[in-house]
Amino acid sequence: MACLFTVLASVFAVVAALPTDIPAPSQLAFILSEDGFEDYLDSWLEIEEAKFRITSTEARSSIGCSFSVNGGLGQPQPIYLRNDNYLEPTGTTGQINLNTGEQVIVSCTGSKRILHPNITTNVFTAAATCENNELVSGDGWLDGNGAFSELTCSAHPSHEAVLTTDTCYNNNRVIRVGYTVEGVFYPLFWSCFDQDRLEVLYVWYEQNPPNAVHQTNVNRPSWSAGSFYPGVNVNTMYTQAQQKTTIATLVGSDLANKYITNLQYLARGHLAAKTDFIYASGQRATFYFINAAPQWQPINAGNWNWLEQNLRTRIGEAGYQTIVYSGTFGVTQLRDQNNTLVDIYLYRDANNNPQIPVPLYYYKVVHDASRRIGTAFVTINNPYLTETEVQGLTFCTDRCRNNTAFNWLKWEPNNIDTGYSFCCTIDDFRRTVPHLPVFSVDDLLA
Repeated sequence: MACLFTVLASVFAVVAALPTDIPAPSQLAFILSEDGFEDYLDSWLEIEEAKFRITSTEARSSIGCSFSVNGGLGQPQPIYLRNDNYLEPTGTTGQINLNTGEQVIVSCTGSKRILHPNITTNVFTAAATCENNELVSGDGWLDGNGAFSELTCSAHPSHEAVLTTDTCYNNNRVIRVGYTVEGVFYPLFWSCFDQDRLEVLYVWYEQNPPNAVHQTNVNRPSWSAGSFYPGVNVNTMYTQAQQKTTIATLVGSDLANKYITNLQYLARGHLAAKTDFIYASGQRATFYFINAAPQWQPINAGNWNWLEQNLRTRIGEAGYQTIVYSGTFGVTQLRDQNNTLVDIYLYRDANNNPQIPVPLYYYKVVHDASRRIGTAFVTINNPYLTETEVQGLTFCTDRCRNNTAFNWLKWEPNNIDTGYSFCCTIDDFRRTVPHLPVFSVDDLLA
C-alpha cells in the first residue's frame, strides 16, 4: 500500500508541474481509482488540447469580441445561446468569436440569478451584447460595459432528464437531457432506456469540430438517478462492497472476491463522455445513470477512454459533422463455482427479476450523414475472458486492425484487460446489434 501511495504521489506531482508530456491515462488504468482517473484525465486533456488548438493570437477575432473556452468563462457557469442553439466556438480553436453588436443569450435556469459586478437588477435570462475584446453590455441589466468572464450564476443552472413520448428500439422510451430556457428545451443528448431491465441501450448526441476543445477542470457533480430507477439506490450498486455481495449470490463468495478486487471492479461507465461536451453546463448534465452502464474500471480507463479521446480529436481534424450512438449490448458472464457461465446483473427487483445488466459489449457508432460514412467501434467488457473466447465474440471482420486509415486510433485492441476491441461496417454491426435507427452509408468513417 505504501508503494501505491508513493506512485500516486509522484503521478500527481508530475501533473501539477504541467510539462508538455505526461503518461497517457491508459498507463494508469491499474493504478488510479475511478475518481482519481477522472481527475488525472482532466489534467492530461488540458495539455493535449493545448497542442491541438491554434494559438490564442491566431484564434481571436480581429474585430468584435473573443472569449476562451478555457479561462474566459465564469463559474457557476450560465447557459450560453446563439441563433437558437448552444453557443459554439470557432472551429477547433476553443475560442468564441462574436461580431460587435452580436448578442448571446445568457441564462441561469432553475430560478438561479445572473451575477456580475455591474448588474443593476435581478435577472434570470438576459441578452449580452458584444462591444469589444472581452467586454459586453446588457441593456437594462448591466451598468456600462463588463467582462464576459464575470457573468456567473447564483448556483449551477438546473438541467433536466425528461421522459418523452418518443420511442426507440423495441418500443422503449426516449429520455432527453438538456436545459429549458424561456420555455424552450435545448437538448444535449438523448437516451434509449429500457425501464423494465433498467438498461441503457444507447444514447446519441452531436459531435462536431468545435467539440475538439472542451473546458477542463470542471468539478464533477454527484450521479443522479432522476425518476428512472424507482426504489433503487443505484450509487450503492456501484460500490465494491455491494458488487461483491451481489456477485456472490451469482457465482459464490470465493469467486466474487476474486472477480471484484481493488484493481478490477465495475465503474459507472459514461456513454456520452463528460469531455464530449464543450462547456461545464453540458459536462455536468452527463452525470445521469441513464447515460451510464457497469464497466470494468481498467476498460473504462483503457481502450474505451482512448476511443473517446481519439474520436473527438479525429472528428475535429477531419471536419466531420457527426451523430454518435454510444451504447451497450448483451450481458457479461462469469463462471460460478460449478464452472458454469452466469449472467451478471447488479440488482434484482422485488419479484427477483434481474436489472442493471453488466454489458458484454460497449459500442460507439459514428455517422456523418452529409458524407454518407460511418463506423462501429466495439469493446468487449469482460477482462476474465481468454483470447480464444474474445475472438469468438468478435462478430464482424475487423476494419481497424492493419488499416492505416485508422492510425489515429491509439487503443491496444488485443489487450483483454483494458478491453479487447474491433471495428465493423455499419451493415455488419446491424446484423448483431439491432438498436440503431435507419440510415445508410457508402463507406467507413476513418
